[in-house]
Amino acid sequence: MRIKEAIKDKITGEWGDEDDVGLGVQVLRTTNFTNTGRISYEKVVKRKISNSLIEKKKLLPGDIIIEKSGGSPNQPVGRVVFFDNNNELFLCNNFTAILRPSERLVPKYFFYDLFYKHLSQVTLKYQNKTTGIINLQLDRYLDEKINVPSFDKQKQIVQTLDTADTLLQKRREQLNLLDDYLKSVFFEMFGDPVLNDKKWETTYLDSVIDSIDSGWSPVCLNTQRRSDEIPVILKLGAVTYCYFNPKNHKVIPANIKIEKRVEVKKHELLFTRKNTKELVAASAFIFDCERNLLLPDTIFRLNYKKELVNGIYLWKLFVEEGFRRVIQNLASGSAGSMPNISKEKLRKLLIPIPPLQLQNKFASIVEQVEQTKQKMSASLDEMNNHFNALMQRYFG
Repeated sequence: MRIKEAIKDKITGEWGDEDDVGLGVQVLRTTNFTNTGRISYEKVVKRKISNSLIEKKKLLPGDIIIEKSGGSPNQPVGRVVFFDNNNELFLCNNFTAILRPSERLVPKYFFYDLFYKHLSQVTLKYQNKTTGIINLQLDRYLDEKINVPSFDKQKQIVQTLDTADTLLQKRREQLNLLDDYLKSVFFEMFGDPVLNDKKWETTYLDSVIDSIDSGWSPVCLNTQRRSDEIPVILKLGAVTYCYFNPKNHKVIPANIKIEKRVEVKKHELLFTRKNTKELVAASAFIFDCERNLLLPDTIFRLNYKKELVNGIYLWKLFVEEGFRRVIQNLASGSAGSMPNISKEKLRKLLIPIPPLQLQNKFASIVEQVEQTKQKMSASLDEMNNHFNALMQRYFG
């Protein structure tokens, strides 16, 4: 059966008008999509839309919302989320569409099939790009075929996948709880770093670092290396999410002489000097490191004085939400360019410096938690592989 034969309705999303008084209807955007197929109800906007359009386009439990415009160089357009909210009124915006399954399908089964199609990049061949926006050729995509077993078999498949998905979700929540725990430990030991309510001594960052190193950005191959013998340049994404991700790199061509001075090492602290307004000033501490990973020119290395400051304390200070906003305010740039933080401004950043003994105690807790997280992340990867194998068995 083709997808278009499996739906009883395809409804284009609606954006409406600016809602000045906050009495509009809630509208879901692709910002509310997660990559796990769930909807995030944080930051839902309200828009002014006529009652007739609301009645015609409101979401019903069991609907699948598909992304028509979005995606990125690393992620095809065509993500789907499953709507199962029985309690509130929502619409979706004009970058998305509602696919309402027919009675012949278990809605969640239909969702899992479309979710797998995106996961296995089937939507990639239905993409086109106009003025920087990636669009899904939805009508063409709806000609794709889906497997439709008996209704009872669909329910059985959904039950199996829901069970596996619930276990995955619980493991992700456990990892998030560990992050929350570290945030609470930081606040308990050091207080609010913006208010400095524990009255710690303050000093300029310049006084606790020896130097700030800039990286190097030769023209590289956009591929992954097969061994740590091959030198690579880290991408911004290696630090963007405030954890060090060495897999986010590009290979340096063999004919280019590498600059070993910018090779990153264990226990170093990295900082993104340039990115979008929301993502600039990310930092990451390197707990462990492979060989031949080189610093790009968009990332600084902060060579901190270990006798004065603990690198893990400095990292957690920099990524604390309120304090990071203080650092982000140092960024400047001309219209149309990405915000940038200069070394000079960063050196003049005023930071609280608790006693080193207390910093070290905090760092020891962080290291223990990070070891636990590492084991849980490995377990999560295995569970994810198992879930994907199930998806492939049912829909591949």
